[in-house]
Amino acid sequence: MKYNSRDYLFIDGEAPSLIGLIQGDEITAVHLLSKDSQVGNIYRGYVKNVLPAMDCAFVDFGHRDTGYLPMKNIYPKEYREKIKGGDTVIVEVKKMPLREKRAVLSLDYSLRGEYLVLLPESRGVRLSKKIDDESIRNALKEWAKSLSWDRGMIIRTEAAICDRSHLDREFSYLYDIYDTIEKSRQFLPPTKLLRTQDHGLDILSKHGDLPVVINDKRFKERIGEDRNIIVDPSFSIRSMAKWRSKFNAIFSKTVALPSGGNIVINTAEACQVIDVNSGSVKKSGSFSDMRRRLNREAAEMLVKHIKLRNLSGMIVVDFVHGMDEGERKDITSLIEEGLKDDMVITTVFGFTAMGLFEIARQRRDLRFEEQYELAKRHHQEALKEKIKRENSL
Repeated sequence: MKYNSRDYLFIDGEAPSLIGLIQGDEITAVHLLSKDSQVGNIYRGYVKNVLPAMDCAFVDFGHRDTGYLPMKNIYPKEYREKIKGGDTVIVEVKKMPLREKRAVLSLDYSLRGEYLVLLPESRGVRLSKKIDDESIRNALKEWAKSLSWDRGMIIRTEAAICDRSHLDREFSYLYDIYDTIEKSRQFLPPTKLLRTQDHGLDILSKHGDLPVVINDKRFKERIGEDRNIIVDPSFSIRSMAKWRSKFNAIFSKTVALPSGGNIVINTAEACQVIDVNSGSVKKSGSFSDMRRRLNREAAEMLVKHIKLRNLSGMIVVDFVHGMDEGERKDITSLIEEGLKDDMVITTVFGFTAMGLFEIARQRRDLRFEEQYELAKRHHQEALKEKIKRENSL
C-alpha cells in the first residue's frame, strides 16, 4: 500500500508492539509501545526503613526489590525529616532497576498529558522554552491562573497550537487522576500500582500533524479519533523487505556508512564507545577530503543510533584523527544540532585533549535492545503459560 506522506508514524502490533517514526526511507525513532519498564508509573508504597547516614529511604512499592528514595530531593526539608518507617507514600519511578541497582523513586510525582504535566508536589507554572511567541506565552499563563490549581504545572509545546477547550478537557482529566491518587493514600493494601505511564505514546503528540499507519485496528482507540489513521494489515517494520534490514541494524554492533566506512558501537554499563573506521571507504580526492566526509557521515549516523538504541551514560566517540579546528567545530555543530530534539537530557562536551569526543546522556531506562529482548522473553513465557492452561482444560 502507498501512503500520501513520505513521513509518518507507525504502530506495528506484532508482539512486542512497536511505535515509531519513519522519515523518507529511514526509521528515525522506535519504542516499545507496552513494555516492562516501570519508569513513569505511580505507586502507593510504604517506607520500610530510613538510613540517615546514606541520606535515603527504602520503599516497598510492590515489586521484588525495594526502591531507593533519595532524601536530598525531598522538599521542604521539614517534611524530609518527618519521614519514618511504616509511612504510606505516593512515589513515581524515575529510573529502572539496572542490574545491581534498585529502582530510583521520587515523591515528586507527575501526571503527563499531551499538552500539560501536573506536578502535585511542586509550585508554579512553567512553559516550554519552545513556545517563543510572547503573546501566546502570556495567554497560556492567564489561562493557568484561571484554574483552581495552586500546585505545579508544565505547559508543553503542543499547547501553543491547540484550542483552549482541549486544554480545559485535559486539565479536568488529569485533575481527576490526581484526586483519585490523593484519596487512595490511606487505602489498603499499602502497595498498589495507581497509574501506568503509556510508554511510547509521547511520540504521537510530538508529531501530531503526521498520519499514523497501523496494522491492527485495536490501536485506533488509543490513538484518538482526530488523527489521520491509515489501516494497512500488510505493514510490518520487522517483516517487510523495505524495513527489515533497517530495523535489524539497530541491534548490530557495526553500522555501515554511505561512503563505505562504518561505526562500531561497543556498549557497557558505565560507558559506550563508538569507533569510526574507514573500512572499504571509496578513495576519491585527498585523504583530508575522505576524512572530512567519513567523520561527517559518522556524526550523523551516531546521533541517529544514540536515540534509536537509547544509549546513555558517558558516550565516547573516536573519530578518524587529523582534524583541524574547523573540522572539529563542524562535527560538534552537527552533533549538537542532531541531539537538539532529543527527549532525553543530553550534554555535548566536545573534543578532549586526546582527540576523543564526549557526550553524556541521562540514563532513564535500559537500552532499546535490552528492552526488546526482555519484552520478547516475557511474551514467549506468557504464550507458553497460555498454551499450558489451554492444554490442561
